[in-house]
Amino acid sequence: MSYGTIAAAAAALGLLLGAAQEKAPKSIKEIMKDHKGKESLVAKVTAGKGSEAENKKVLGLYEALATFKPPQGDEGSWKEKTTALVGAAKELVEKKEGAAEKLKAAANCKACHDVHKGK
Repeated sequence: MSYGTIAAAAAALGLLLGAAQEKAPKSIKEIMKDHKGKESLVAKVTAGKGSEAENKKVLGLYEALATFKPPQGDEGSWKEKTTALVGAAKELVEKKEGAAEKLKAAANCKACHDVHKGK
């Protein structure tokens, strides 16, 4: 492999990673736009009506959420809750039986907000 080919591949990878980072949510508030409400994306996928792309988007949102620090409360609790969200969303993407119900339980707003929602 030539140095030119390696450089071109590295540049292409850099562009792909940059594009992925640009699309990543920049705040918890941004993620919550797709998470909360009866008409939200999360409500749609937990009802079993999400497309493959929508299921993957939810997974990406929860993976991003797990990278943030909680606005308040214990970081161990935050990690536990976000890990459950990511795991359930992965199962949904993998089309595992019962995944939508598992995600719905993990996406319990009150359980997270009581200990982590900032002011």
